[in-house]
Amino acid sequence: MTRNWHHAGVPRLGPTLLSLALAGVMTLAAYTDPVLVGVAVLLVQVLIAVGPGPVDRAGIAIASPRLVPVLVAGVVATALSLEPDLLTGADGTSTDVIGISDTGVFAGAIPGVAAAVFVALVAQMLRRDGRTDLVQSVGYAVLLSATAVLAIGWIGAAQSIGGAACVAVAAAGVGAGLLAWMLPVDRWICLSLATLAGAAAGAAVVLAVDSIMTAYFGVLVGAAAAILAVVGQVVARTVGGHGTHPSVAWGFPGAMAIALVGPVAYLGGQLVTAA
Repeated sequence: MTRNWHHAGVPRLGPTLLSLALAGVMTLAAYTDPVLVGVAVLLVQVLIAVGPGPVDRAGIAIASPRLVPVLVAGVVATALSLEPDLLTGADGTSTDVIGISDTGVFAGAIPGVAAAVFVALVAQMLRRDGRTDLVQSVGYAVLLSATAVLAIGWIGAAQSIGGAACVAVAAAGVGAGLLAWMLPVDRWICLSLATLAGAAAGAAVVLAVDSIMTAYFGVLVGAAAAILAVVGQVVARTVGGHGTHPSVAWGFPGAMAIALVGPVAYLGGQLVTAA
């Protein structure tokens, strides 16, 4: 049985091209300046923030203020990843935070999510529609915020020992995996091909660039990036597939794929010397 090229009327080509473009931008930014990686991450987070809202089992839209919580979470997490000094507090209260910047920083994730929860609750207090479906509304806003925060992993990868080369490996895994995922074959065969394609692309990048990384590292990170990129698009289509929101056709799935790969890129930067 072959897998349809469309899911709930949503084409795959647009989101895939966007994911490839975002991965390419991440790589170019990493070779230029980590701050530019932060700008690219913010773009991903904005695309998630303007994504579709939740629906109930009957397909009726649920009111869920999510734009501001997601943006606040993204800005807080991204700023702390780029400037970990902000976490040290007053003089003498912390001595260990800055040391981790040598291998990449993911410390902004928890403060970002915490800020999103607070803002999401305030947004619910400001609702004037009776606050129906309160749990689903808050949960959806927090879910999108937490997913958007994961994108800061690309910043950590760019700041790690592997540096820009580590970002390039993850980006290559994303590109190869999503291109293979578009093949019109059984979904499990397609996922296997996407994994193999990501592994091969990651290893190829390692062999092509001047880096301390090994081909084994490229295989692991490339394969993991490919799998999570596919998962990101599938999750985005599942969440937004019942709506007619314009971002469902390209922006939301494309950005979700990049966000979910963030932790892989980050962990790759931490394990580069062990691979």
